[in-house]
Amino acid sequence: MKKLLSLVVAIIALCLFSNAQVAIGGWRDCLDYSTLYHVSLLDGQVMASARGGLFAVNVGDNSLSRLNKTTGLNDVGIATFAHDAQSGWTVIGYNNGNIDLLQGDDVYNVSDVKRNDNLGNKSLYNIRFFKGNALVCYGFGVVVLNLQRQEVKETWFLGENGGYTPVYDLCLLGDSIYAATGEGLKRALSAEQHLDISNRWVVDSRYDSTRITMLESTGGRLLLGVSNSDNDTVALFSQHLQSVRGWNRGVIRSVRVCGNRVVVSRDNGVSIYDTALNRIDSVGNFSWGTVNARDAVVDKSGTLWIATDWAGLLKHTQSGDATYQPAGPLSGDNVTRLIPFNYRMMLCPGGHTFTYDNAFLPPNLSTATGLDWSLYDRSEGWIDGATDLIDVAVNPVDTHEVVVALWGAGVASVRDGRVVGLYDETNTGGAMQPYVVDDYRSLRSGAVAFTDDGDLWVLNSHQPQALAVRRADGSWQGFGLGNLAPAVPFFDKMLWDSVNRWLWFCGNGNDIYVHDGVSRVVKVNGNRGSKLSTEAVNAIAQDQSGYIWVGTNKGIKVIYDGYKAFDNGGGSTDAPVNCTNITITNGQFYEYLMAYESITAIAVDGANRKWVGTASGGVYLISANGQEQLQHFTAANSPLFSDKIGCIGIQPRTGEVYIGTDYGVQVYRSTATYAEAYTLDHVYAFPNPVRPGYEGVVAIKGFSRNGLAHITDAAGHVVWSGTAEGGQVVWNQRTPSGRLVASGVYYVFVSDAAGGNRAVAKVVIVR
Repeated sequence: MKKLLSLVVAIIALCLFSNAQVAIGGWRDCLDYSTLYHVSLLDGQVMASARGGLFAVNVGDNSLSRLNKTTGLNDVGIATFAHDAQSGWTVIGYNNGNIDLLQGDDVYNVSDVKRNDNLGNKSLYNIRFFKGNALVCYGFGVVVLNLQRQEVKETWFLGENGGYTPVYDLCLLGDSIYAATGEGLKRALSAEQHLDISNRWVVDSRYDSTRITMLESTGGRLLLGVSNSDNDTVALFSQHLQSVRGWNRGVIRSVRVCGNRVVVSRDNGVSIYDTALNRIDSVGNFSWGTVNARDAVVDKSGTLWIATDWAGLLKHTQSGDATYQPAGPLSGDNVTRLIPFNYRMMLCPGGHTFTYDNAFLPPNLSTATGLDWSLYDRSEGWIDGATDLIDVAVNPVDTHEVVVALWGAGVASVRDGRVVGLYDETNTGGAMQPYVVDDYRSLRSGAVAFTDDGDLWVLNSHQPQALAVRRADGSWQGFGLGNLAPAVPFFDKMLWDSVNRWLWFCGNGNDIYVHDGVSRVVKVNGNRGSKLSTEAVNAIAQDQSGYIWVGTNKGIKVIYDGYKAFDNGGGSTDAPVNCTNITITNGQFYEYLMAYESITAIAVDGANRKWVGTASGGVYLISANGQEQLQHFTAANSPLFSDKIGCIGIQPRTGEVYIGTDYGVQVYRSTATYAEAYTLDHVYAFPNPVRPGYEGVVAIKGFSRNGLAHITDAAGHVVWSGTAEGGQVVWNQRTPSGRLVASGVYYVFVSDAAGGNRAVAKVVIVR
């Protein structure tokens, strides 16, 4: 048994931390609650379900509480749920067959179906209550749960000769219990003691020719919700079929009986009928949009509660409308990248298919600041038909400008939340070029990145001129890759190397490309210097030492000598750069770091540790040098929603680790930040602040002998690294290329000669 984190406790806990942070080692969800599937009335509450979790509205004060894996539930991927007012039990069914039973703050898990590999189709369709039991309708039959004992009582296999058949719904009427199955409408006597015996169930031939998926009873008669190839209908019959009502205006998604009202939810509205199916009310629109309903109920006061597929939970009364949903990103379960900037975290929900076609996901750029989420306004100026926002970058010189990469449409410039322009082949002097086949055109911008002086770099896929730059003065330039890349290369990953001032980028192959920012480009062979051959580079990241960490289909490699990329002058087939395996010990054996995992994401925290996402193994936290596994989070041992990780983003100032899974985004509060977590009084910089006109050196004092220093900007990019002479490091305020850094706050990470972090100092530079 688990305990739910109650709303009151959650609010108190959140108020204890500034910037709306959770406690160190704690978790919180960032789920998308805009698309709902089911709604139910509880005592004093209305509960609704999204894909990743549920939330409840307190009818008295309109407060919201969340129920998901981070607050005490045992799984994600909710198929349906139901509440039994008589017993007080709420039953939650998941897509994998798992069941949670809720009563008060207690959660009981019944995982028998989930753990049984011999049941075939475990799809969960509906939940009903009968004789103190919960009847759970599955793709193989019905599982009867004893609620008081929190265990499976028996299983009904209603197929012919006791075989498997889907049971979509159940309903009690008179002395019979009806089942909508894959073999037609069946019924049995409800007083029958052995409903688990299939021959106790007979096919009701009055209406067995159509696939029935919804059952309800009203006025002593049975309501049938029917799905077929033409339209959806609701049939009302007792001994004989009495009437059929069809609504060609929309597909029926649910039929609910609430007292003396029948509520029919469609994909374009909700209709309310009396028990004879005479329509007495309908809702097709509310104050700011169309009602796309998936489920709806009417409470005793006559208030209509609608689970919509884009606007959360809609409360409709004669006096007006209101919507409810906990704060969260839109399209959060389709997150492609998580990009931090200052105290914000930006979520990109776009994507592409395995064959690189559009996934056609809405370009909903959501931004988190603490617990608050905001959505960029697309009501004006947005590009018609644009989808799949795949990357985002903030201009460090002009932070009011945000640039987004759109897979298929080019690059959009967003200023103060509104789109102000689109860059494509028409206005970049030919620097950006689309992929064209016959009449098909797609400008597949796979990544964007800014340099610290405001140059915008754009990665374009599936055409020879793969790289483009908008200089800080507004001029554009394009770059081809010559014979280094295939004729139609695929690229969607890029990072700005702030130490060498180079661009590193890659795609679906095993090679990495480096551009010097001026004219030269080289290719790094992903297997050069490796002892374990790989086939794909899935992620790249630069750490605070300037090293490039490479996530492959067979573990992690590190480029320690990236500064040699152009030692052969550029343009060579393979640059003289090694992608080195990290060798670790496992008892008496040696192996390569995470060689059995396909790496999907790498992010570096304030202690230079690496957070590593995998395709099927959850999230790892490893030490700065990769030699030690510090933590390993999986769906089985933690609140992590899923072991399938798509991306990771770290908020450098708070230490919050944002994790994008296929079931949504969640946050883990880490111990490491980019400043405050390691500050020690005896480490300091002078002069500080650096005032306008001063171009001399900055001294950082308080080191251990021969200690190391890595200086980063506020976004966590390394701008300089050096070694102490005695107990002091001297920095000339310049990058390795000789450029003075811009105004801003810079962090000096101090470590001993072995690389262990010990302290952080802060330097303020004012130009």
